[in-house]
Amino acid sequence: MELTNQLPQEEKIKVAYALNLCAVSISQIIDSRDMVVLKQERESILNNLNLQNFVKHPALFDVLKRILDTITFLEIQAGDLSFIEREYQQKLKNAIWAAVPNPGILVAGGEPITLAIGIATQIGIGYMNYRRNKNEYKFDKDRSEWALMKHEIEQLQGLRAQLFETAWKLSSDYDFDDKYRLTERQLSRYSAALLEPDPLKRYERLDVMSENFAAFPPFWYYKGNAAMEIFKNKKYADISANYKNTAIGAYTQFRKRHFEFLREDVTAAACCLEHLSLLDKNDHNVEKLLQQALKFARDNYDVLQQSVLVNIRLKNTDAVIIPLREMIANGYNVGLNSLILGRIYINNGNRSGYDTLRHIVGRDNIPKFNNDNRSGLDTPRYVVGSDNTPKLDKAQAEKAEKKFLEKRTKDLTYEFNKMLRDIFFLLNLRGYSPEIHKKVKNVVDEMNRYCSQNNNLIQLNNEMIKELHEACINVVGGVKEDRILSLQILADQVSNELKQTQFPLEPEKVADLIDKIKKATN
Repeated sequence: MELTNQLPQEEKIKVAYALNLCAVSISQIIDSRDMVVLKQERESILNNLNLQNFVKHPALFDVLKRILDTITFLEIQAGDLSFIEREYQQKLKNAIWAAVPNPGILVAGGEPITLAIGIATQIGIGYMNYRRNKNEYKFDKDRSEWALMKHEIEQLQGLRAQLFETAWKLSSDYDFDDKYRLTERQLSRYSAALLEPDPLKRYERLDVMSENFAAFPPFWYYKGNAAMEIFKNKKYADISANYKNTAIGAYTQFRKRHFEFLREDVTAAACCLEHLSLLDKNDHNVEKLLQQALKFARDNYDVLQQSVLVNIRLKNTDAVIIPLREMIANGYNVGLNSLILGRIYINNGNRSGYDTLRHIVGRDNIPKFNNDNRSGLDTPRYVVGSDNTPKLDKAQAEKAEKKFLEKRTKDLTYEFNKMLRDIFFLLNLRGYSPEIHKKVKNVVDEMNRYCSQNNNLIQLNNEMIKELHEACINVVGGVKEDRILSLQILADQVSNELKQTQFPLEPEKVADLIDKIKKATN
């Protein structure tokens, strides 16, 4: 397959990038062995490769198949290891019971001295049997695990060999400079650099290895991202101004080197959005970068949400109506998006669109239309613009949104406090109920997920559930008063913290959570 004299340099770099993508995938599989990572890698190959644009070479096809086979092997191996551990623990449990003396000797007649000697003999024999069995079970477990580990070593080594064979064939057929090929050591250092929490140190670690990553565009995005963090970090105010152009330069390098190998390319979309965030809103590149971000993101709602905010900043409100409707219809960030879309409908005087939205998200979850008594939110003040369309007063809109969020917190806090009062009444009345504990724990777990930013509330919730369990379990004839008091103190702390918490819930989830709270003590 002689291609070397026919291909331009750009095409050779494209082939090296395809090889490096495979190398990165293999590196992540070997380094993490995490089930989430394995599933992401499989998804990326099976459903996210752009087959039209990806380099079509038999060697690349073979290594991609080998990656998929390895992922399947590691998933099966994880299940086998779990069964080996469970079997070992069960054997140990059986061995412990086997070491307990024969109950018959304890109830048999005879002299006390003879009885004591018999028990001691049985305990001694049982202990020796337990130790022997434990060592035997441990040996069997180690042997089974080694058999799996041996197959894993063979599988991963075969994967490495397949990658090397692919690199050899591609280098022979395309004759690209070997400096474009990433090694395991380079990828290991790159991965370690990305984990560096300090943006300045992360940038330095990435910057010194820039020459090695000429054929790996994602590197330039992460380098630009580190520079942007430095630019926006007050900690580095004395040097941060220098990093704005550095970030723009790195993002530009990404776009120059990027090939559309993925159907949904979140890295490319993020690069476009971060790049435009550093430009003046009147810069001619902003609109172009925004459209590219949407193209790369496809169905990724995180990027679509950011594009909506950028369009609003550019006053392209008509362009965001369809994306907002799509996200609301699919349950993505409904609370925020319904407020934005509601305001747009009000500003445009679109009563039909507003009423449709009101039926979808609920009348209490969007700003009130002018002279409308069907909403639970305060009526915002409007002024008439030069085009005779109502314009929402910004201060009143912010006030309405604040009241909406406060009402949400108030409703949740009221129902939660009522649930706690019912718990104390039931505990005094009939003592511990496993069913109540389970329902309350489910409510608290769900609440913790929704207020993930409030670590103090999460900690108090967890302490309260732990106290409820410890106070009630194994208690006969009701719960002790001091335990009830301890629970009440924790409950008061939770209640006070709740009053200061904003819950970023979609409207329908607010109702679901309140319903679960009401049912917890029924």
